[in-house]
Formats: sequence, structure tokens, C-alpha cells
Amino acid sequence: QDLPPDRNGIFVYGGAPAFPNASYISSNYWVDMVFSGQDNLVFNNSTINTYGNTNLTVSTYVQLFNTNLTIANDPTSAGILKLNDQVDLNGSSTVTLANNTTSINSNNDFIIPIAGPHHDLGDPTTQSPGLYGIIPTDANGYNYSYTLNQGGLGKSTAQYHPGGVNWYIINCPPNFCSFGFVYGPAATFDDPMFGKIFLSSAVLPVQLVLFLANKQDDGSVNLIWATSQEQNSAYFDVERSSDQTGWAKIGSVKAKGYSSTTSNYTFSDKLPLDGGGYYRLKMVDLDGKFKYSKTVSVSSGKDNQPLVVYSNPFNDQIRLKVNVSRAQNLTLTVSDMLGKTYISQSYNAQSGDNFVNLVPNVVGSGMYILRIHGDSYEQTVKLQRQ
Repeated sequence: QDLPPDRNGIFVYGGAPAFPNASYISSNYWVDMVFSGQDNLVFNNSTINTYGNTNLTVSTYVQLFNTNLTIANDPTSAGILKLNDQVDLNGSSTVTLANNTTSINSNNDFIIPIAGPHHDLGDPTTQSPGLYGIIPTDANGYNYSYTLNQGGLGKSTAQYHPGGVNWYIINCPPNFCSFGFVYGPAATFDDPMFGKIFLSSAVLPVQLVLFLANKQDDGSVNLIWATSQEQNSAYFDVERSSDQTGWAKIGSVKAKGYSSTTSNYTFSDKLPLDGGGYYRLKMVDLDGKFKYSKTVSVSSGKDNQPLVVYSNPFNDQIRLKVNVSRAQNLTLTVSDMLGKTYISQSYNAQSGDNFVNLVPNVVGSGMYILRIHGDSYEQTVKLQRQ
């Protein structure tokens, strides 16, 4: 829909201006991105991904420093990178096309004026849109290669034509090969002779596109996640930790196995850790291979601290206040940094604050580890003996 320039924001697609609300949560709204309006956009140490069937249009000069640009995020989503201007690939920057439905069009179909600095080989009056690999070779400390422009592929001293033809032909569909196009799956690579060039690459694997953890009113934690497509997947192990170092499996969810559409999953942690915790997914394939998801966290949102140590550093006794959400049996251990345990004690904690004194009978000053574990409680803290 057409909106005045001052109406920036997220809107419902349609004729009348409206903001999304709860009635729209069952639908997805894809937005095509456009880089324009600036003389120069610079991305440093960044990751730029387009998700779903989303296009990215570049209509100004863009520099990518150690930045990875990926068009589409899974084996099936379609996407186009439309280049109406010039994009520099500096350092370890890369451009990746996820699958055979993704492509790059560097022909500037709308004939937008070029803001980039690069001129065509042998013609200082002509500029072409495209991707330019910056390589440190000339007297000024850099040179550029025609990674992709309207004429195909090349470098500053000689055009590069894979297969001896004058346009890029890897992966292009029948009868669609033409100047200024790249068809995926493909990615840029560093070539010692020609600088940054495109080569055919593998289709991107299935990726986790959503993973969230939310505290519910009843105290449980609801985990939701989604995959864009699945091949050979077996199950998800749900793991939990209080400090992101020690992880424990709290459940498993069977995967769809094979799916060409988005798959949604949920898991409820009925007995979450007091004070909050961290969660991750172990995604296991049918052949036993696995990888871990990112980590998400939740907090209790309460003012009560799950653990207060009144004596740190300590001498003979360690005085604690342990706050638990419900009655449970706790195990408290004190060990040195080499793993030797000096005390392991059980404590029948009641709901709320519990005041505990420990006498670990340690000798000598140094650092020690206090661990407290229960059904819904897990805390680890370093202590120092004077």
C-alpha cells in the first residue's frame, strides 16, 4: 500500500492503513528489502540473510567488510539479489545463493545512476553495476575484480569466462543463460589469479528458523521452534542449564523426518529452574549426526534472589540463603578446583527462603566451587577461603 513518507513502520498488507495485531499471527508477511537513498552503505563484520521468498535490491554503492550475504536460508526458498549499483567485497566477505531457485541480476533493469567508483575495463567513462572483489595488488594497496557485472565475470586485467564462453553459465536454467546473471546454488571464492569469483556450491542445509522460550503464568516455560525444511531428521533433545556450562537433557521431541514446508514444535518445561535458566536444542539426524541450536534464556521476573552467599570469602563456615519456589530436597557440595569434594550434604528445603550453614572442613586458602542441586533448583558459585 502507498503511505506518506512519515508513515514508517510495520503495516498490514492491504488498501487501508493498519497495524498487525493478534488476528494476524497465523499469517506471514514477507517484505522485500531495498538498499537505497545513501551514497555509500558500509557493513562491517556483519551477517545479512534474506528469509523465505524475499528479494534484496541494491540501488546505491555498498561496501561489505568481512561480511557474509546469503540469499534465501534453506533448500527451497526463492530469492533474487537485484544489483542496480556496485557492491564491493572486501576481506573475507562472501555472497551465497542458497539453492537453485535463487539468482543475482546485475543488469540494473531500471537504469538507476551508478554511485559506485568502478569503471569498465578500458573505458573510464562507463560504469556497470555488479559485484567487485577488492584485492590488495596494485600500488595503492588494492585492485578490483569483476566478480559479476553486466558483462559476466572477470578481473581488472582480463575477463574471466568459465568454460570459454562470455557469460556465467554454472547452474543457469536451460534457455536462460545471459549476461549479468548468476544462478544458485553458488558462492564466491578467492581465486589466486582472478580474485573473488563465483563457483557452484552445495545447497544450504536445513536451518532452524525460530527458537523461543517464554515464561508462562503457571510458572512453566514454553519452548517453541520451527524448521524451514527437514531431510533425514530424527528428533530434538531439549537441554537445560543454569550457567551454560553444565547441560542436562529434560525431554525429547520427535522430528518430522522429511518435510518440504515449515514444521513447528513445542515443549513445556513444567518444573523450570528457580531464578531462570538457559535452553538449547540438540538436533539429531537419523544417522546419529547432530548439531546444537543457539541458546535462549528465561528469567523468573521475581525480586527474590535464588542464592545469597553471606560469607565470601569464608573462614570455617559458609552461610547461605537459598530461595526455592517449592519444597524439595537439595544436595549441596563444596569441591576444590581439582574436583576433590570436601562436603556433600542434603537439605530439606521449604518453599521460600532457607538459611543454611555449611562447614566444609577445608584447609588452606584458595578457590572452591559450591554446587546446589534440586528438582527445580541448580546453582553453581565460586567461593574463596581466606
